[in-house]
Amino acid sequence: MMIPNWHEPYSPTILESTVPNKFVKIINRIGDEVLSDDVKSKQWDWSNNLVGKVHKEIQIPITDKEEKQYLADVMKQGCVEYLEHMREKKRAYNWYKLAGLNTVPTLKNIHLTQSWIVSQYAGEYNPWHKHSGDFSAVIYLKLPKDMEKEIVADHDDHYPANGLIEFMYGEACDFRSDGLKFKPEVGKLLMFPSYLKHFVYPFYSKGERRSMSYNAHMIAK
Repeated sequence: MMIPNWHEPYSPTILESTVPNKFVKIINRIGDEVLSDDVKSKQWDWSNNLVGKVHKEIQIPITDKEEKQYLADVMKQGCVEYLEHMREKKRAYNWYKLAGLNTVPTLKNIHLTQSWIVSQYAGEYNPWHKHSGDFSAVIYLKLPKDMEKEIVADHDDHYPANGLIEFMYGEACDFRSDGLKFKPEVGKLLMFPSYLKHFVYPFYSKGERRSMSYNAHMIAK
């Protein structure tokens, strides 16, 4: 992973980091197998549990035990890094109640609850929503060829938004913003508290924008 950036523009904290290329390749391989097959897409459809106005949203069927363990460890590690940062900031209040003030979290203290792939095309979007759990994350897997050009061209608009994700908390007022946007990049991970509302803006470039999300809980071990 890259050196993490911690974004704390308001009270909730957002971790911006990356996952290994190996992780992206495995998830994309599984995604290709399911998304290209109408029967499998229907079998693993997860859209009824989500709010996205997008092409397909599917669960991730992982059959290989070694790959399953590897993927879980990468996802859990992001949660551990997030939790450890909150401990250093003395803001991990629920963790203190669960495990004690001086307990250092490990992978065993993270329980993954859901993970899914979002396959999105031009004009589609994800309306304002939040997740369940303690931690949630999005990882970008694939982008349209011309999406970077679209984002750059849109940057000069009075409110650049095409293809971005925006998090919002509190109210805007003097010297303070209530929102923070991020540009998608393959391999980028954004982790945030599950209650933090966010919106995925539509883009208009040709091709698929693919991402995955997951939720996790803290547990005492």
